Amino acid sequence: MPRIPKRWELTDRKVIRTIRRLAAIPELVRTTTRCLRDMTSLRITVAGLCQAICDWIDAGETVIATITTEDPKHIAEPAYEVYPVVEGVKMFVKVSVVSRGSQPELLLITSAHENEGGQSA
Repeated sequence: MPRIPKRWELTDRKVIRTIRRLAAIPELVRTTTRCLRDMTSLRITVAGLCQAICDWIDAGETVIATITTEDPKHIAEPAYEVYPVVEGVKMFVKVSVVSRGSQPELLLITSAHENEGGQSA
């Protein structure tokens, strides 16, 4: 049986455009409690992080696709990783697109913390 990769480069431009579109409107972005706590400790705002996500995508940097494995409310859902620099801090950021019905409505930031060595920009 073939092994399913844990992470891979996202090539679906429609998904990347959706992430970019939602990140451009901070009012359509939510964070988990843990994520907000991590951002606060780094003095990073949601708007600042959203701008960094937009800048990352606009620069043509790689977006990594993965599957959520740790958040019980979102287990096995698609998630996407980016690695922007925010306020001089190299970050690891994981987001999910939340849909209701057939339309994407929100960008959920599930992780935003200092990149501690995994993927890098």
